[in-house]
Amino acid sequence: MAKIINGINGGFTGTVGTVTGYTRNGVSLMRSRHRRKDNIKSEARILQQQKIKLCNEFTKPFSGSGFFNKSFAANGATSTGYNRATSAIMNQAIIQNPVLKLSYPLVLVSRGMLPPALQASALVNGGGNIVFNWADNTGTGTAKENDKVLMATYFPENKEAVYQISDAIRKDGKAILEMNQMKGIAETWMGFISADETNASDSVYTGSIIL
Repeated sequence: MAKIINGINGGFTGTVGTVTGYTRNGVSLMRSRHRRKDNIKSEARILQQQKIKLCNEFTKPFSGSGFFNKSFAANGATSTGYNRATSAIMNQAIIQNPVLKLSYPLVLVSRGMLPPALQASALVNGGGNIVFNWADNTGTGTAKENDKVLMATYFPENKEAVYQISDAIRKDGKAILEMNQMKGIAETWMGFISADETNASDSVYTGSIIL
């Protein structure tokens, strides 16, 4: 119920429909009524926030390095490489079974038009470093022998990453990522970046490794 002040042409106090009237310093004012349901987050909004949190946990160790600016080629896009990486993970690498989580085989740490690695694999050598191997597919499409090798690992338990754009090239068929005494379960990927660093390939998931 609202109370009319100074007759029908005056202001009012109280609530009428979606409007609340009140007086401040002798001036009659109105504002939209605050609806309780506005405070209730929809399931879709909560789900979206959870997805963003998952993405940020993965991408944070890569931030500030410029890594994603090279591994996610712009190809005319105006967004940052970090945002392009986040978008790729958000759209294709989050699954719900029954709770939300990252599916590491679906995660991309690089994306572009270059041909990806073939028969890619990763293993730990005697020095505790990770050796990546692949079949040289130079000459397939736009694949060139001097495409740079990209390697990345992510440790889900402590949310840390080790990654590098290597001096090794596509024709080498082998590259080593030094782990600097890192221990634990590491998820691994490799890909390629063109010699001029203007293009990249989609990364390939090379499995989970125990260090």
